[in-house]
Amino acid sequence: MRPEENIVPKDSEYRSINKEITANIEKFQKNLSEDDFKQLEGLFDMMDQVHSMHSKEAFASGFKIGTLIMIESGYSS
Repeated sequence: MRPEENIVPKDSEYRSINKEITANIEKFQKNLSEDDFKQLEGLFDMMDQVHSMHSKEAFASGFKIGTLIMIESGYSS
């Protein structure tokens, strides 16, 4: 499960940067041999895995901080 795959940032630059990334990947695909491009895709996959791990830890950290703030402030529903 990778919940960050369902999150689309609202930052106005997100789509333009994403389009630029896609265009660059397409250029690499045209200019690299099939084997070299597969290696590059493997690198991208590893980078995605690391990013996913970081997102998971960032969420957990934020959740813990939020919970501690609620506890310390005496939050009650």
